[in-house]
Amino acid sequence: MSALANRKTRLSVEFSDCVRERGKLREVTMELTPYGVKVRLKGMRQSYEITPSNIYNRAVILKVEQDRKEKAAKKKATR
Repeated sequence: MSALANRKTRLSVEFSDCVRERGKLREVTMELTPYGVKVRLKGMRQSYEITPSNIYNRAVILKVEQDRKEKAAKKKATR
């Protein structure tokens, strides 16, 4: 596996997940860069950059929230 910084070609991924923007459903497109990920909607010029550490931290937060909800639901069911 080679480092992303050494790649000569652009690495982009188009997901089937859609977001409604300006009256149309648009697919989410991600382009990997050496310093993060650029996220944009297909057909739009505006892109947003996010670092892998931010993605990881957000995933951890979502998992903790999900575990808390499951624990609260289990506790409520046993009452």
